[in-house]
Amino acid sequence: MGLFDAFRRPKSTPPEQESKTADVADTVDAEELHEESDAEDTADADEEDADEELHAKSAPLDRREKGPFDSAEAPETTGEDGKKQPRLDLGALKLPVRHGMQVRLDVDDKTKRIMSVTVVSEKSTLQLQAFAAPRSEGLWNVVRGQLQESIAAQGGEARELHTEIGRELLAKIPATAKDGRKGFRLARFAGVDGPRWFLRAVIGGKALTDEEARAHIVSLLRGVVVDRGEEPLPPRELLPLTPPKQQTEGADGAQDAAEKGEDIDPFERGPEITEVR
Repeated sequence: MGLFDAFRRPKSTPPEQESKTADVADTVDAEELHEESDAEDTADADEEDADEELHAKSAPLDRREKGPFDSAEAPETTGEDGKKQPRLDLGALKLPVRHGMQVRLDVDDKTKRIMSVTVVSEKSTLQLQAFAAPRSEGLWNVVRGQLQESIAAQGGEARELHTEIGRELLAKIPATAKDGRKGFRLARFAGVDGPRWFLRAVIGGKALTDEEARAHIVSLLRGVVVDRGEEPLPPRELLPLTPPKQQTEGADGAQDAAEKGEDIDPFERGPEITEVR
């Protein structure tokens, strides 16, 4: 039998029957094509939805009312005594002042550029960085996935948590103790997408295990004001931080030593995952 013999019409098949068979076959083929087209459209729609969700802004629903704030929407914050509560001006970031808190500016040794600011308060730490972001898209959903991959590549673990400030990552990061022993450092990563900026926070110390300490750190985080500025910047560009323009009462300078009795070293480096590139 030749290659095409199987597709030849048998002599005993009446022409009208062949026509009907062909019509049925054409109908089936059309239906199959329609089903395949629908499946492709559904797949494309699902992919578009997933991409849209990935680049959506991620922030507390009440961010405008409770922070972190944009410089254009920051309220006149007052303390319990009814007086205006000061903020420490660090350029792109304005930090609410808390009694006894210490502030460290983390500087790159080569460029001398301030890369982040770390606040030490009540045996907890809060490291902050602010980045330029697109006007209509968020960065945290993408960055969170990149952080998970980076931590896993180092031999660590990270799991996602849904909290009052959005989605956080609870991470266990490989680290070496001062005595040379290998172990892990715990940290929580949080991110907030604002108007044309993205704020990333790393929480450590007592706030990881103590609810009252966490509430204190979250309150400090939500009191932060981000000053994006008007200069055109590419997405993910670090917003410039500057030393305090003036010493604010109640905020200890970066040169101050840690209070006696604290079980954390405020001058110890935090998790070495500081780039969002």
